[in-house]
Amino acid sequence: MIHLLLCTLLVLSPPAEPAPTRFIVQAPAEATCIPDSFTYTGRVYVFLGDPEGRTPRQGPDWFQPQPFFALDVKDWDPRTELVIDEQSLGYPGPVSSLPEQDWSVQAVLRGPGTSRPGSGPGTAHGATTVHHFGPANGDIRLSLDHVELDEVLPEVDGIEWVEFPSTLHLDAFGQPVMHRAAVMPPSNYDPDADGTWPTVYVIGGFPGSLSAATMTKWMWGQTDLADEAFIVHLDAECVNGHHAFVDSPGNGPRGTALVTEFIPHLESQWRMRSDPAGRLLTGHSSGGWSSLWLQVNWPTFFGGTWSTAPDPVDFRDFQNIDIYTDGANAFMDEQQQRRPIARARGRVLIWYDDFVKMERVLGDGGQIRSFDWTFSPLDESGRARRLIDPVTGAVDPEVAEAWKRSDINLVLQERWDAIGPDLAGKIHVIGGSEDTFYLEGALERLQQTLLELGSDAQILIVPGADHSNFMNLRRRRGIAREMLEQSSVDASTRS
Repeated sequence: MIHLLLCTLLVLSPPAEPAPTRFIVQAPAEATCIPDSFTYTGRVYVFLGDPEGRTPRQGPDWFQPQPFFALDVKDWDPRTELVIDEQSLGYPGPVSSLPEQDWSVQAVLRGPGTSRPGSGPGTAHGATTVHHFGPANGDIRLSLDHVELDEVLPEVDGIEWVEFPSTLHLDAFGQPVMHRAAVMPPSNYDPDADGTWPTVYVIGGFPGSLSAATMTKWMWGQTDLADEAFIVHLDAECVNGHHAFVDSPGNGPRGTALVTEFIPHLESQWRMRSDPAGRLLTGHSSGGWSSLWLQVNWPTFFGGTWSTAPDPVDFRDFQNIDIYTDGANAFMDEQQQRRPIARARGRVLIWYDDFVKMERVLGDGGQIRSFDWTFSPLDESGRARRLIDPVTGAVDPEVAEAWKRSDINLVLQERWDAIGPDLAGKIHVIGGSEDTFYLEGALERLQQTLLELGSDAQILIVPGADHSNFMNLRRRRGIAREMLEQSSVDASTRS
């Protein structure tokens, strides 16, 4: 009878509910790459991806972001279990919102000195594993058993990698900061010969890393610059993203240090011209903004800039947002319609709210957060104040007011009487009329301002072009010729 009752209870008892999905992150005890006494303070991630796609920690892709989750920890021993679950930060939503399918999964412990969550010195991660996710999966264990070492730059014919410590940054922050660049001498350069060569300083787009130097060599190596000038690719990346060579509370005296420390050092090591006409600038996207900023703020130090597709040069059109208006909101426009931030052929690729919410999970180092660290004052904890509330999209008017000191169009208007004569013939900016990231509106405003100021600046907005496709070989060669003409480079003028 008792046996029959037990059997009946077993039959009638409802099946146990599946356990909710949790990621358990832990370094194995035998992992020699993590010291026994090591503890970590920072952000730990779980990245997901397509099993047939790239390694998850290389994401998220701006245009097709896959889900990922994050948790901030303090003094965590990686050899103890860390649970990332429903309560953790998640994009596009919490762990429970994952669609049912196969996902590749990888855990990452972010390195202390990198702007990219999934790579850089000190970044710990495990192997990628593949799991099928259903309504609930219970515990999924992920290992941290590899740590990336210091970056080793590749040997590239025609590139010399340079590092130089900054005294200004050491004085400002009490921590060493290295200037870094890739120097590409002209093809016929002889360090023992008489004469000097002009230098073209190149600044890459976000995140401005030194790894893009090989692309710089390819792009400008097909032009006359390869034979007639030094090409120097500057490192614009810091732990907070692209510092844009702005002197800022969060990133330090980046522009001043470049002009007063690093460029003089480079000119002392190579036979580079040290007159303004011998120092030229170019850059694309965030580098386009940076090169224009340097020319405007040091008009007698540099001899001209050729800035392409720059980030917003007028904050009244910060990718379609006038940050100075009362009640400005990044997520919704004045008609309460969702605001886009990227497009292609008339189709929206990224919405502003999605992008900012994605960066909220990523943490420091993303493009929007990088703007905060470059333009914003610091809060009481020493962190850059946010222009955009990551939950509501509201623009902070106090932060917007502080951004005015970095609004290039506004700076030109306010300082034109003092700097206008020194900028004659030195400003050249090119962008597309259908920029992928809606940057053409700000460029149109700058063009109008310079016209009203009587400037001879050349502002070209290429009809139908997007963020990059106007920078073809023909245009690059044309820009190179303009640069060489501007610096009057020939055998008789070298000194």
